[in-house]
Amino acid sequence: MKSILVSLCVVLFLAVLAAGCTTNVPVTPQVTTVPVPAATTPALTDPALTGLWNLKGAMVGGGTEPRLTNTQLTITFNNDGTLSGFGGCNNYFGSYTLTGQTTKFGKSITIGNIGATKMYCADTGDLELTYLNLLRSTKAYSITNNKMLLTTDDMNQLSYDKASP
Repeated sequence: MKSILVSLCVVLFLAVLAAGCTTNVPVTPQVTTVPVPAATTPALTDPALTGLWNLKGAMVGGGTEPRLTNTQLTITFNNDGTLSGFGGCNNYFGSYTLTGQTTKFGKSITIGNIGATKMYCADTGDLELTYLNLLRSTKAYSITNNKMLLTTDDMNQLSYDKASP
């Protein structure tokens, strides 16, 4: 039994010795390139746009839409490209992007998807749906003397007054 153990140790020693006597083969390191994202330009902001605005009226399809007397629809534009407001029944939220371009109707703006709470309001539900659809299709805004006009891609308009701080 002792001779088998000694023989096994000798064989292991010779195997380790033989492994150490091999020639080194140079290993070429693999280079992995990691794509670096392009520098992004900061989002455009407009200090005149930011803040709380109260809806004063709308022109849809060439006519004036009736405004609810007991409900104040609002929109707030934030510097970080987000917006929020009250649509007559539900609170809503979304995002917007300014391009820096000017059109004949004002400065270019794109309003992204809009989410809202899900309360049911029989009296204001249709008005709110129309209002949110108009916001989604807004393409330009103009501001003069704390009055803002949002113009949609099919020439409908929403008019607002800037809320007092």
